[in-house]
Amino acid sequence: MDFLAWLQSTAFATAVAETIWAYPLLETMHALGMAMLLGSLGLTNLRVLGFKPELPLLGTQDLLPLAWLGFTINAVSGLALFASDAIYFFSSYTFRIKIVLIALAGINAVLLSRKVFHEPPAGGGADPVAKGLAAVSLVFWVGAAVAGRLIAYTP
Repeated sequence: MDFLAWLQSTAFATAVAETIWAYPLLETMHALGMAMLLGSLGLTNLRVLGFKPELPLLGTQDLLPLAWLGFTINAVSGLALFASDAIYFFSSYTFRIKIVLIALAGINAVLLSRKVFHEPPAGGGADPVAKGLAAVSLVFWVGAAVAGRLIAYTP
């Protein structure tokens, strides 16, 4: 807790918390990053699940840089938001759920990427393991977004 108290007392964290535009701007960046991340990964996951079969599955790989950009924006803005009230966020069980879901989603994304983009799909469609990973991915990412939203409303 000493580290968290120190973190939220830094000049940067104080500026985020007390400057009229900093927190809302970071929240906006976080929302835009989330839209980029969930939009691109969501489309890829839905394609693996069989939606829009005319869309080439390997073509969705072109969306991965957008997902990485969204993730980077979220990581930077999220760390800044966290620093502004580190003790509160760390003590929030929904924040911890969000972090666990993001970690699980990241592991799942690596597994899914290896399955979909490195192994040729048999018969032109995704195999059942890839479909399972895609469904779980959607649950993890949407769950992380919902948990993040609920932080403001839960202890």
